[in-house]
Amino acid sequence: MEEQPTKVSLVGTEGNYFLIKFPNLKIPVSVNKNLYEKMRNSPLYEFMDVPEVTARVNSA
Repeated sequence: MEEQPTKVSLVGTEGNYFLIKFPNLKIPVSVNKNLYEKMRNSPLYEFMDVPEVTARVNSA
């Protein structure tokens, strides 16, 4: 059976840290940019409030 990704939300930033809200925690967890990027690219986490960034290519 495949695990479902954990649904998390980006609450905001505090200095150089990103505040991530987990479903079963009352206070957000602060992570640095490196860990935030790893979480964003991981199949283990699903960010609910952050729009997906897509590259736009204009070619002739």
